[in-house]
Amino acid sequence: MSTTAKLTFLSACVASGGLIAYVHYSQAADRERLHDGVRRDVERQRLKKELAVAGNEMASSSTIAARTDLQQ
Repeated sequence: MSTTAKLTFLSACVASGGLIAYVHYSQAADRERLHDGVRRDVERQRLKKELAVAGNEMASSSTIAARTDLQQ
């Protein structure tokens, strides 16, 4: 085999390996970004639920206080 053929084969192998590594890294990074989005959504839903519960508790205590004032 000639030197040119060997260099061509080697460069094709290196390019293929680099492309495979890049795609692997890119997919792993995309997957991590997707998981981050899910984590943010779960946290947002948790905060929304806590605010709703706190709002209901405040509304309940306000209603109870208003009823107590009316009865006195």
